[in-house]
Formats: sequence, C-alpha cells, structure tokens
Amino acid sequence: MKQNNILLTLTAAVLSAGCSGFLDKTPFLQLTDTSIFSSPERIEGVVKGVYTQMKENTFIGSKTYACIENMGDDMNNVSGNGYECTFSYNMEVGKETRDNYETWTGAYLAIQSANTVLENLETAREVVGDSYPKYVQEVKFCRALSYYYLTQLYGKPYMLDGGTSLAVPLRLKAEKSSANNDLRQSTVAEVYAQVLEDTREYAALPQPADADYSINRASQAAVHMLRMRVYMAMEQWQQAIEEGEAIQGYELAPDVTAPFQSNPSCTESIFSFPFDGTNNGGGPQYAACYFYTTGNSLVLDRESGIHSPLYPLYNLPADARTGSLIATASSGQDVLTKFTDKTTYLDWVPVFRYAETLLNLSECYWQTGQEDKAIGALEQVRRRSLAAADDPLDLSTLSGDSLREAICLERRAELVGEAIRALDIKRRCETFVKKKGTPAEFSCPPASSGYTWPIPTIETANNKAIEE
Repeated sequence: MKQNNILLTLTAAVLSAGCSGFLDKTPFLQLTDTSIFSSPERIEGVVKGVYTQMKENTFIGSKTYACIENMGDDMNNVSGNGYECTFSYNMEVGKETRDNYETWTGAYLAIQSANTVLENLETAREVVGDSYPKYVQEVKFCRALSYYYLTQLYGKPYMLDGGTSLAVPLRLKAEKSSANNDLRQSTVAEVYAQVLEDTREYAALPQPADADYSINRASQAAVHMLRMRVYMAMEQWQQAIEEGEAIQGYELAPDVTAPFQSNPSCTESIFSFPFDGTNNGGGPQYAACYFYTTGNSLVLDRESGIHSPLYPLYNLPADARTGSLIATASSGQDVLTKFTDKTTYLDWVPVFRYAETLLNLSECYWQTGQEDKAIGALEQVRRRSLAAADDPLDLSTLSGDSLREAICLERRAELVGEAIRALDIKRRCETFVKKKGTPAEFSCPPASSGYTWPIPTIETANNKAIEE
C-alpha cells in the first residue's frame, strides 16, 4: 500500500465514515465532496467521522492501543502470533512489521481526515454557523492526539536530547496529489510544538456541566490532559500542573469498575472511544479489547509485573482493584477485566480519566518539591481502592525517592492495561525490562534499535525526504 494512494483516496472514506457518525446505522449515500458540507447535519456527521478514523483503521482506538500495552512490563504476550502484537512485546518492530505499517497507515488516515475536514469547514463557514469554532477545535484536538501517539512510537524521548531528534512528518494540509509526498520528518520538539498549537484554543469545547458534553468527543478537560502529557514528556512540570489543575468537574467513581463499563455519565471518564455493532475496531486481532479478554493474548505478568510478588503492596487482597479487575480465564491465565466483551469486542476504550489526572499531578508536584500535594493526590487514588486500615503503606511517611517510587508504582497498579505504562517508561528515558528476575528476562535500553519504531517501508518507498 503506497502512502500517496492512502492520502489521495481518503477524502471519500472520510465522507462516508463521517455521514454515519459514531453510532448511526443509516448513513447518507452517494454524497459528493461539495454536497456533504451543504447542511449542518451532514457537517456534524463528518466531524464525528474524524473520531471514527482514529478508532478504526488499526489506530489508537483499536490495535495500536494494544501495541503500546504490549510494550510495557506488566502484562505478558502469550499468543506467539505476529498478528497479535508479539513484535511490539518483544521490542522487535521493524520497517515491515505489521504492527508498524498498520499503525502508520491508520494514523495518517486519521490525520488526513482531520486536515480534509478542517479545509472544508473553512469553505463552508457560513453553513456551519455558530458551531464553527467548536468543530475546528474538536478536529484539531483529534489531529494533535494522533501526532502525540505517533511521536511516542517513532520519536526518541524528549529528555534524551531536548527533542532535537527526528520523529515523523508533520502533514498539516489535506493531500490532493502526490506533489507533497516528499516531506522530511519534524523533530520531536517540533511535533510537540504543533500539538500544543493545535490545542491552544479550546474555549468553544464543552465542560462536564454543558448540555452537549460527551466523553466520546473532545472537551476542555481532554485538551488539558493531552497538553499535560506533552508537558510532562518535556519535563515542564509547572506547565503540566497548570493543565492538570484546570481540569474541573470530575471525581473518582466509588466503584473501581465504573470507568470501564462504557458509561457515558461516569464522573471519572474524560475521553473514551465508543464502539457498537456498526464499528467494532475491526473485530478479533484489531479490536483493542480482544487482546485482554481471551487469556490467549495479553495476560497479567504474575512473576515480575505490578501484580507479582515483587510488589506486594500493589497486589493486596483488600485492594478493590485486585478483587474486581482481575479474573482467571479459561486458559488458566490471569487476565485484566477492564475489558469484558469476549464476543463482539465492543468495550469502550478509555484514553483519559480523572485517576490519571491525579497521578499526573502527584508526579508533577513531587518534581516541583510540593510533597504534601503529591501525597494528597496520590492518596485520593489509592484510598479509593484500599482503606487506610487495610494498607501496610503509610503514605504520610513517604518523602524523597520513596515517595517518587510510590507514585510510579501506583500509576502501574491503577493504569495497567490502558496503554500508558510504556509511555511512562519511554518519556523517562528508562530501559524496558520484561520478565524481570526470571530466566526469560530481556531488556531494551534507549540506545537499542527496538526502543523507537523505524519509519515503515510503505512511507520511505514514496517519501524520499525521509532520513533513515
């Protein structure tokens, strides 16, 4: 599949996907490039279609989510199947590895869809009316989120060299010919700058109390979460704190399972990708939840992961996460039950939730010497799952490196399975260590070729400006 063919044929795909919206089962048919932007209803559908492009086509709402989780060190891949992210797990993704070219293709389909819609929104501004700023900010958020994830996979850690290494090409215009095929990679710093620029304006996006608020679309909180992650990756801790503290109107759900029940009214959920029978992320081996539910693909690492004897304070019987979010599959392996649909794989995929906000703030507070605040944010998350009377860990006594370690471990316990652990390892420029302390242990340090994915052949074959 050639990159220019992908981009040149996408507009039709964007329009057909957009007309159906997220969950609409009766799409408009045979609409032209012009007529689809001729009514507010159709434009609304096209904007929704940008999200569809992100969660389908093997990108972040589907298989790429599983690829990132496979890179982490708290779950094991037992599939032995290259279709099920084994190359990501083994840190052996090459130029022609399926994980690589499917992620790349899906990401740039999503980016092209965003660019196409942005261009057409401008020409249809009178038809869009008062919704224009909201739509623009929504679509730019989707483009920014896509570039953020691309940079996590194809860029080196910012803290390694200040973001000067090359990441991915920044395509910011709808491609209509092969004239712009040759486009060099931008640096990590340049991509992050574009993500921050795309999310600089967000006032038209809804807050939780607004009538049009949805956890399945961009909101002010989702923007702040994305910006917070970028600032943390750049070690700009005060800016990250400002973004985190700006997130208002959310609270931890009393039940630890609530954020994973495809519930649009959960007070903890900030942004999730929804699915139903009309769009399930591609079915088995592509739908994100498939990898977690069978016990034949991703399973908990009971020997060296966060749910192993190596970390006894994070696997306590009294911890609600231990009793409510872990089960033994028919394969005999322990699986994470944040995803439960074993038949149609239609569980919603969480990207941002308030528990992460608090743990992000805890880490940022520690980095800026505000240990009392760091403990306070950490305590909110831990006490939701584990009462102080049942907890051997006295948070009030933590300080310095012991507090930092507690924050990092709590992130692992709380966010396991949510495609975050690998991002944490990489942004801290740490070494990936799998199956630690066992005969099968293997590692991937920052200098290793497997640490950062190579630009796939489908791109380099058509883009001669790529530096390899």
